[in-house]
Amino acid sequence: MSKKSELLFFDSNVYINLLRSPEYGQRLEKFLQGAYLYVINKIVLMELWAGVQTKIEENILKHHQRELPLIGVSDNNFITTGQVLSQMRGAPELAPKMRRQLTWDILIALSAKENQAVVVTENEDDFKRIRKFVDFEYLVVGGG
Repeated sequence: MSKKSELLFFDSNVYINLLRSPEYGQRLEKFLQGAYLYVINKIVLMELWAGVQTKIEENILKHHQRELPLIGVSDNNFITTGQVLSQMRGAPELAPKMRRQLTWDILIALSAKENQAVVVTENEDDFKRIRKFVDFEYLVVGGG
């Protein structure tokens, strides 16, 4: 990466654990120490809305959506995602079903790259695979 990332956002798995387990926030302190501006990725927000289980979670998402900066992906990154998936076809460990499952994470990675942001995730395996094809930054936090 050429320029130091200034933005940071959580992958949906991290966000879900944060919403459902207050103690989990202690693990995230090092990512929230002011070195980054915290933003929400629109793809992650979509995934979170799809999984909302309580009125409290719904209210938290509404508040974050209203109060925090949102980042997304440009239209071209949907095409780039298809190209990355095509390139992955040559990787024997990535069967067609696995590649399809990576679609949203590839879009998240491309959004991080486009917005010069860092993704904080628990999903190290998938983002490590994607990193072979997309130059972006991610940090891994231990599971919940």
